[in-house]
Amino acid sequence: MNPNINWSEKVKDLDETIRKEIGMEEENEAKHILIKVQTKSAESIEPAFIVGEDETFLDLFVLSPQGSGLTSTAVLKNNIQSVGVIGGVSAEKVDPSEIPDETPLLDDVAGLYQ
Repeated sequence: MNPNINWSEKVKDLDETIRKEIGMEEENEAKHILIKVQTKSAESIEPAFIVGEDETFLDLFVLSPQGSGLTSTAVLKNNIQSVGVIGGVSAEKVDPSEIPDETPLLDDVAGLYQ
């Protein structure tokens, strides 16, 4: 594998291509693009996103399988076999008033726990 590949640019280009193909040509560029990195080892690194890159290393934040943590890791570019896009998180903020109220739903099941 060529260690001179700029993975950050490749991932942005791939994300843009995927968005166009599925009809998500939005003005919002993805803030974080979740990726899967396959190295020469049997295990892949996923889900992760790129936080930095130089000639030797690809710096990643890997999301914890438990859902609440991030692990910082660096991968030697020479060990990367492939990088795939899982999805993107846009920079667009959600209006809290658009989130449905779940209180009635919780009230419905309250009797089950008495």
